[in-house]
Amino acid sequence: MAIWLLGFTFSVRDIGMITTSPRGAGELRRHGTVLIPCLAGILLSATHSYSLGVMIAPLEREFGWTRSQISSGPLIIAIIGLFAAPLVGRAVDQLGPRRIGLAGILLYCAALGALSFATSDIASWALLWVILGLCNMLVIPTIWTAAVTSLFVERRSIALAITLCGASLCAAITPPLVGFLVVQNGWRGAYVGVGLIYASVIFPLAWLFLRSATDDARRGAGVAAGSVRLASWNASLRQGFASPAFIKLATGVTLYALAVCALTANAVPILVAQDFKATQAPAIAGLIGMGSLVGRLGGGYLLDRLNPHMVSAISVSTPILSVALLLAMPGSPGAAMAAFLILGLSVGTELDACAYLAARHFDLRSFGTLFGAINGFLLFANGMAPMAANIVYDMTQSYQIFLWAVIPMCSLSALLLLALGTDAAATPPIA
Repeated sequence: MAIWLLGFTFSVRDIGMITTSPRGAGELRRHGTVLIPCLAGILLSATHSYSLGVMIAPLEREFGWTRSQISSGPLIIAIIGLFAAPLVGRAVDQLGPRRIGLAGILLYCAALGALSFATSDIASWALLWVILGLCNMLVIPTIWTAAVTSLFVERRSIALAITLCGASLCAAITPPLVGFLVVQNGWRGAYVGVGLIYASVIFPLAWLFLRSATDDARRGAGVAAGSVRLASWNASLRQGFASPAFIKLATGVTLYALAVCALTANAVPILVAQDFKATQAPAIAGLIGMGSLVGRLGGGYLLDRLNPHMVSAISVSTPILSVALLLAMPGSPGAAMAAFLILGLSVGTELDACAYLAARHFDLRSFGTLFGAINGFLLFANGMAPMAANIVYDMTQSYQIFLWAVIPMCSLSALLLLALGTDAAATPPIA
């Protein structure tokens, strides 16, 4: 944990150094405000995932559905994302993030609130998640990271780190917020409430501040060096998909996501299964968000100054320690808190690493499409993993088998990301 805290300390210092470095200061003056809606957009994109764990118990009580049936919702998003995310990435490359992001915020929040219309017929639940999945494609991380990578060069890693703190904030804010809304208004009111709250805050921020190099070029504004060119897009794309770097990065982060998404989405049920109270579990699960915030900023610093492939490999290995604590000391508050805090550190660093390594190894002309494809794999993992873990629970009435499975998955992921260091970094197009 010390390495993340060290990185966090220096990354906070680095944010101040942006204003003293001439080129870093110039980027901040020109583009700093874009980080605000991008951070908020990342937060929004994960809301359905971090809210579902709190909803499992009330949905079980009202409809008598199994946990695997309830978890089928994210699986639907996963299947949609596997095919649609690369198409969204291509649209981002061609149109820019602003148009897509503004529409996506409103549509996704409306679809989130529409989950309140579910009936006892499981088909209604599935249909509502199809709608949510289609709308979710318009707020996936590709949109927000594409805006940042197109504008930042000197401080790209710290800019991405700040942006991706949105996922940490979602993990910290959404479960307690949804839990409070469930207590006050029931699960239906909670879905409506969280949709309204996030739409009323995030849409105005995006309207005021969201832009990218593509948007600037369309308006005739000057674009900083390192911005994305659209020329030779098709050739860049073919080379990107065929590259060993794409294959290793996509496979490594997907394995990691399969393991970790199941842990984060089922954090509350896992804790309840270990005899924690329903009021305690969301608070402990919220430590994932706190840990990921430290991991995000600390990881951003470490990725810039140490071997990024080694940092990534270490970060994807640490959930093994979280699982070991949960398996060795079930029901221990201290062990559970440490386990989910460590898990948060890993999640925070790895999201940074994925975006950083993609920007390092992919041609930025096709970044949106290539990173969109990886986002599709991550969305698939995000939907498949919680359902798979809950199928195991329904069959065994325990999460033990799933927890053991995390160990080999994270180990293989670490090896793949470490091997990525043998691939040459892509040369960004020159503006």
